[in-house]
Amino acid sequence: GDLEEVSGLVTSKEGAQEMKITAIDRRAALIQCACCSLSLVPLTPPAIAISATTMSGKAKPELGVFLADEVRSTGTTLSADLILSNGLIATTTFETKWALAEGGYYDVEANSRDGDAAFVQVKTLAPDQTLAKLPKVWFTNGILGVEGRYGAYGAPVNAKVLSDKPGDGKRDLEISFAALSPGSSEISRRAFVTALQPAGSSDVVMLVSGTSSLRWKKSGGEEAARQAANTFRVVATRPTNLKQVPQADYRYGRSSGPSNMKSRNDGF
Repeated sequence: GDLEEVSGLVTSKEGAQEMKITAIDRRAALIQCACCSLSLVPLTPPAIAISATTMSGKAKPELGVFLADEVRSTGTTLSADLILSNGLIATTTFETKWALAEGGYYDVEANSRDGDAAFVQVKTLAPDQTLAKLPKVWFTNGILGVEGRYGAYGAPVNAKVLSDKPGDGKRDLEISFAALSPGSSEISRRAFVTALQPAGSSDVVMLVSGTSSLRWKKSGGEEAARQAANTFRVVATRPTNLKQVPQADYRYGRSSGPSNMKSRNDGF
């Protein structure tokens, strides 16, 4: 039979059928409208955080080192021929118990698996500068910049010069600083800096030798770092036509990078 009216609701089959059709049409219209709205909004993929561990590798430090020949390791002695300004090649040596670091990331460096390291860095003086009168910040800014050996994950912080002893054509410093790890943690370190100026050159050749603060006292780090610093020498210089440009470096054009690295160390 016919539907009965209950509180003003539909009272016939025809009315019910009409309401059902209207509801379906309304639902379809809403769905179509929603689809049109979505088509107007560009779909943006979710952002993906890139951590240091997903990077292809650290950029090579800019240490001002141009090598005339391969670094040599004989027993505990490391030797290197550096192309300097003013048409000179300087042969440097130092003694260390740490192993020669090999691979495209390094210039002249010895290090250990525990993050101990001794490396050579070269920096040119301005025309009005002399090694003896350089301010301490000249050393810390040069060694601890974002492009330096410990700047892979940001410039080191909390730099302090603990001692500074001038000598005949040299400066001996002790520094402390905190290097940043891939996760931005601060890793406290100590180092000796031996700075030499070869005769006839406007370059200062430095050896930076250090360890983490934890290893400085407890693991013989200070003693090993001091050995390298105290034995750093420029043993000879000779004239050259080579300039301080990448093309003059004997490594120029050779493959380098992670696939060629025999040793890799974050230096912390």
